Amino acid sequence: MATKAALEDLVRRQSDCIQQQSGTITALKREIEALKAEIGRLNERDVDALEVLQKVYSDPNAPLSAVVKAAGAAVGYERSKPPSVAISAGVSLYDVLERKRLERLQAKPAVIDAKPNPAA
Repeated sequence: MATKAALEDLVRRQSDCIQQQSGTITALKREIEALKAEIGRLNERDVDALEVLQKVYSDPNAPLSAVVKAAGAAVGYERSKPPSVAISAGVSLYDVLERKRLERLQAKPAVIDAKPNPAA
């Protein structure tokens, strides 16, 4: 059986834990109210998705995972993609091959090499 001192210690530790959890709950309620107020301000004016993403990744209190996701989603709208670089000699492969084929056809005239059959 537990002694009176052990039970009093247990009650004290539980009371401390309850006070700590009450403080955490209060802080979370304040954060929720702040978020609701921010959402209300965003709804009052026309805000696009990019502005919301910028606000998320600019928030120093936001978790790193949220910052990275928001920045990754926003980057396609903030920065243009670099132009693709294609090296071309001005002539396509198809044109070169077609020209070679036509040259071969013109170099060898079509000749019918047949001998008449007198029996027919």
